Amino acid sequence: MFGKKFKAQSAMEYLMTYGWAILIIAVVLGALFALGVFNSSSLIGTSCVALSGYYCANPVLSTSGALTLTVGQATGTTYSSVTAYIVPSGSTFSTADANTLVNAPAGTLNSGQTATVTINNVLPNPSSLGTVFTGQVWLVFSTPSSSNLETQIATLTVKVT
Repeated sequence: MFGKKFKAQSAMEYLMTYGWAILIIAVVLGALFALGVFNSSSLIGTSCVALSGYYCANPVLSTSGALTLTVGQATGTTYSSVTAYIVPSGSTFSTADANTLVNAPAGTLNSGQTATVTINNVLPNPSSLGTVFTGQVWLVFSTPSSSNLETQIATLTVKVT
């Protein structure tokens, strides 16, 4: 007779102990989900991956659509009349439609030198925090031997902060 009573009490203690543990796990998972930890866009980082001979770093995109980044080159020649362009992913760059792309003058870049540029209106409307922008960074420049040269220097992924 005592065996059945102790077995039932043991079963109830087992269910209560693990029931509380499962409840705590469910609450923690719910809180993490509400905070956006499981949102895939929160896993995307900010990066500016430069091609060989070029430098791109520290991209920051504000809610007003202004992108600030540091660009540079180490090709062994001086670039003058440098203008940095941002081309959204899915678009192509050509000097014919360069006037419609967002850009900023970067001045002169000697080999091994960097410049910080701010390009306005990268995003057409004010954007909310966490909005992701992807694209390419292009430079149009002149060298002592040629003018109006263009080259893609980096691939950009940045979130509005």
